[in-house]
Amino acid sequence: ALCQSLDEAFSLWKQLLEPPGIPCVRSLEQTVTSLHLLATLYQLLAKPLQALESFLLLRSLCQRLGDIPGTANALFHLSRTLFQLECPSQAQV
Repeated sequence: ALCQSLDEAFSLWKQLLEPPGIPCVRSLEQTVTSLHLLATLYQLLAKPLQALESFLLLRSLCQRLGDIPGTANALFHLSRTLFQLECPSQAQV
């Protein structure tokens, strides 16, 4: 029950960000921040797979925006989560 709202938010973000290109949102900075927050909340709730998916969405958006520091940050969090899941071979970029 605690994750239902997060899961719904993730589903909506996924629908919005699946098409190629830059999404039409009010603020791209807030969108990036919201995705990062979503992934972090999943981590805090011990839901690493959902956190991975959220960080993948964040990385994809940052790549489309040409945000190199944002992409690197998302990759860092992806790698860290994969190491926590004991999947070091998957963490290689």
